[in-house]
Amino acid sequence: MTEVRGLKTEELAAYNKLSSICFTIPTKTEDLSPKDMTAEKLRQYRGCFAEDGTLLGGMILLDMDCRFEGHTCRFFGVGGVVTDPAERRRGAIRQIFEADLPRMYDEGFALSALYPFSHEFYQKFGYELGIMRHTMKFGPGSLRKDLYRAAAIRRILPDDPDGGMKQVYDRYIADKNLGILRTDEQWKDLRSGTPWENRKHSYVLYNDADEPIAYWIGTMAKENGGTLLTIDDLAYVSREGMEAVFAMLRSMNEVGTVKLVMPQDMPIRYLVADAYHVDEENICGGMVRIVNAEQVLGMLPAPAMAGCCTIEVSDDQIAANNGRFLIAGDGETLTVSRTEKEPDLRCTVNGLSALVVSAMDFQECLDARLAELLQLNNRRFMAELFRARKQHLHNYF
Repeated sequence: MTEVRGLKTEELAAYNKLSSICFTIPTKTEDLSPKDMTAEKLRQYRGCFAEDGTLLGGMILLDMDCRFEGHTCRFFGVGGVVTDPAERRRGAIRQIFEADLPRMYDEGFALSALYPFSHEFYQKFGYELGIMRHTMKFGPGSLRKDLYRAAAIRRILPDDPDGGMKQVYDRYIADKNLGILRTDEQWKDLRSGTPWENRKHSYVLYNDADEPIAYWIGTMAKENGGTLLTIDDLAYVSREGMEAVFAMLRSMNEVGTVKLVMPQDMPIRYLVADAYHVDEENICGGMVRIVNAEQVLGMLPAPAMAGCCTIEVSDDQIAANNGRFLIAGDGETLTVSRTEKEPDLRCTVNGLSALVVSAMDFQECLDARLAELLQLNNRRFMAELFRARKQHLHNYF
């Protein structure tokens, strides 16, 4: 007999031991029990326990808010998933998901995401591919010479005011789905470090009116006899702001290679003078899951055309998501309601997550067999409703 519940303070050492084993990170015994764990943080740790109290597996469900189609909604990231190697394939993680996904629905969460070790493993729990990333590596000298240059650039150290970073970030994610509304603690972690302590660099760029238009945070490291600058975070409020960042990078002669991992729609390739000197790769950056189907469908913007469709959804973990939803629009507003009408489209919650949240469009989801088209009458309306969407999930957990 097993039990799924939150961890107690005295059980954190057992979780951290499993974490050290699973992620192969050496940890000193005295560091296994955290000394600054708040009740709020502790509440996010979940475990599956044997009858004798032994921790079989665990995870961290990180409570956050994110942007979705102009709305702010509750979101949880799944991180730190660990299982005792002696207990693998006995269902510890499955039991946590089966217990906690309905609980998160009841607590008002709309969406979830994770970074998987195996896509197939997490598809069993309703998660689906959908967060795409664009990776680029280039030498600063390959950037164009005619880029907009900032009127002022200021280095931001951990104890300094943020110089407008949060303002720029909030504007940047305003029209991008899954952008996390960062807490003060998240900003503190992101900005920790200095160029002389651990080669961490943070800069804010300004226009002629001394308004912040962009920022970037990056880390330098030696690689293959040169210096690699990895951009850890970047945001801007305009085309000029984006160009200003890359104009600054072009001037950094001490850097041999710049590495960026950015959303797919960032038009970086147009800032490069010689594309042959740029290594590019599109990668899957994570998996998404709809937690509350009716809530998320209700946040979608109405297609410009009037129409309607009925979608039949199945969800093995959250029973409240099962059923048929009638989605109707008049060209300006959208309504979502339960219905018994025959469906135009049938999908699992995996397919619905791909249709609604991912960077894939309607036809791509059909081609991937993530949804089954049953009737053709409302196909055009559905193609408009389930279009590819801009994303910015750049927080790792």
